[in-house]
Amino acid sequence: MANFAQSILCGIDVSKDTLDIATADEITTQIPNTPEGISQWLASLPKGSKIALESTGRYHEAVLDLALGAGFDVYVVNGQQLHHYRQAVGPRAKTDTQDAQLLRRYLCHEYGHLTAVNPLNNQQKRLWQLLKRRAMLIKMRTQLTLPMKGDTELQSISQGIVSELNLAIKKVERLMFALAKAQNWESAIAHCRSVPGIGPLNALALVTCFHRGTFQRVDQFIAYMGLDVRVRDSGRLRGKRKLTKRGEPEMRRLLYMAAWSFARNPKFRPLYEQMRSRGLSSTAAHIAMARKLARIAFALMKKGEDFMLEA
Repeated sequence: MANFAQSILCGIDVSKDTLDIATADEITTQIPNTPEGISQWLASLPKGSKIALESTGRYHEAVLDLALGAGFDVYVVNGQQLHHYRQAVGPRAKTDTQDAQLLRRYLCHEYGHLTAVNPLNNQQKRLWQLLKRRAMLIKMRTQLTLPMKGDTELQSISQGIVSELNLAIKKVERLMFALAKAQNWESAIAHCRSVPGIGPLNALALVTCFHRGTFQRVDQFIAYMGLDVRVRDSGRLRGKRKLTKRGEPEMRRLLYMAAWSFARNPKFRPLYEQMRSRGLSSTAAHIAMARKLARIAFALMKKGEDFMLEA
């Protein structure tokens, strides 16, 4: 267990009305999930305390914002990841109190492998929301367009809706770029755009994601987007490699689309062909290229440099 002088490791199970908080083994308290209740509890915490909580839609946002504003390190744990951890330690029941204890236990033992949430201002939060809203609009457009192909009557009906969705998507994109400009992210976006295959929106998404965490290593950045690979090998059994998919799905989709252009670039086409010759499917090879794109973009944003192709 990590040792923090005069600090407390806390696990918080979040619900709409209450927060169950574990601050020591077998010790939990419950407070109202209100700004007043949260602020009063945070005031009682020693400096340097660490907080782990599970992402629960919007119900965890109040405690997250207030804890970050008070200077505490907060770790938002992916629900699927916590589910697997629960299965591994094998508790006999699942209650709010036990979930809080489980989050604290997870923080105690996995602290060194976790990335704290980066405090965000209102514009940065809004930009991330818009990125996800745009993804919803894209999904709606796809759901309207694909089933209507070949059906002339229905296709003519859907065209008007699709046109409105396209206008909404463009409006969201303009808002996103305006917010990025207000954050002085234009140079970082330009660095990402210098990479073959990365367009304006891909670059904006990468920069937005980069500012959501305090990433010390590129592997943390890759894992945050869910592009890291889960390996399952045991004895002679060699299982399939699968993405953890722990991050925002829209990030992976945008990078995957960028990877198609990246793989077609004459300089990087041999790398793609090499992956295919090793037996990777087209999808797996493009995912690997997407991961490479993310690694390159991370290095460029860290160094503040443009991408340079070797002669």
